[in-house]
Amino acid sequence: MPNFNAINRGVYIADNLAFLRAINNDSVDLVTINPPFAKNETFPADKLKPPLSHQEIHNEKRLLDEWGIHVPKDAANNEIAWPYGTRTSGGYQDAWSWENDIHEDWINSIENPFPAVNQLIETTRYIHSESMAAYLCYMAIRLIEIRRILKPAASLFLHCDHTAGGYLRQLLDAIFGNGENGSPGFRNEIAWCYTGPSNTRRWFPRKHDTIFWYSKSEQWTFNRDAVRIPHLQLNTQQAKSSAKISGRLNQDNANNSRGRGRIPESWWPDFPPAGRLITERTGYPAQKPIALAERIIKAVTNPGDVVVDCFAGCAYSAIAAERLNRQWTACDLNPRAWTVFKRQFTKTELLNPPLHCDDAAPGQQITTDNPTVTIHGPHQLPLRTTPEPQTPPRDFRPPERQFKIPASAIPEPDSNRPQTP
Repeated sequence: MPNFNAINRGVYIADNLAFLRAINNDSVDLVTINPPFAKNETFPADKLKPPLSHQEIHNEKRLLDEWGIHVPKDAANNEIAWPYGTRTSGGYQDAWSWENDIHEDWINSIENPFPAVNQLIETTRYIHSESMAAYLCYMAIRLIEIRRILKPAASLFLHCDHTAGGYLRQLLDAIFGNGENGSPGFRNEIAWCYTGPSNTRRWFPRKHDTIFWYSKSEQWTFNRDAVRIPHLQLNTQQAKSSAKISGRLNQDNANNSRGRGRIPESWWPDFPPAGRLITERTGYPAQKPIALAERIIKAVTNPGDVVVDCFAGCAYSAIAAERLNRQWTACDLNPRAWTVFKRQFTKTELLNPPLHCDDAAPGQQITTDNPTVTIHGPHQLPLRTTPEPQTPPRDFRPPERQFKIPASAIPEPDSNRPQTP
């Protein structure tokens, strides 16, 4: 089995596609991600609480300078986010287009080796929108790499909501398999349920997210005893809700787990949003609670296993992995993520003892007796030692132009094909 070639406790500030392509084949035990949800919105301004200090800004700019990134154009050329002076400063844009977000070589890398994925993207253009199709193309090229780096018994957990959940489920089926007829792939669709105020008047308040669990093979890891919960852990109201939804308790599960607790069902009402947890919250609305990540990590990995989060801005998966004695590596597009990591890892309420975060020598692996988190820039990615898989045909030649493509390069819809009103 190839060795995992990224640095344990390493935080990589880079385009996660470049990061994933630098990771060895079959070397990761779990990838858990909370990617953009395709909300067609911009999440603006710096929401960090407390606001950035002068020292934090100085450290961010020093790192960018050391990576040769001095102005927004430099950040764009290195395919990372510029964290200052823009509407998305410290945040992110979750609106998608072919012109701004998709590279031509991605389309060529998908079209021939993965015809089902390509067909799904094309179909989505007609039944939903160009924006959703562009988002699926962005996600597809990354999910293909994620599947490659997973070990045979490894898993992917992908967190999303109603906006693109149905399309992501089909995309995951096309890449990992749908779990039917003996094929690997789909394991669970988990509903993370929560409550809170809502101003909706024309539909039921949307108060759950979806977590898709896919495995790479039919021999996946599942540590059921590690995630059992006491029968009385759910409060009375939740138990009543459970009884109403299911009609009755699963007697077989109750009998088999008597005295040891029960395996959680595929709806999880026992994790409040991170924004309500004073010790955890960073200010970002997309942050998830550490306990949720801990349940996932306990379920499908063992101590010492490798956990990767390549949409890692809020650090919650990395903290959960550290608390559970797993190796972990994180990647995020925005240099602001490093500031968040440093804040979270030095909170004794989250980690005791806290982790030392070293940014004095970026790009280097720190070897000390004390666990240390290190920072790595867009040109300090791992050195891959396993060969590139030859998925395109042997006569395949990439186009000369490798830049983001104009809309005119996307084929026009067939005039004879029925159009959506």
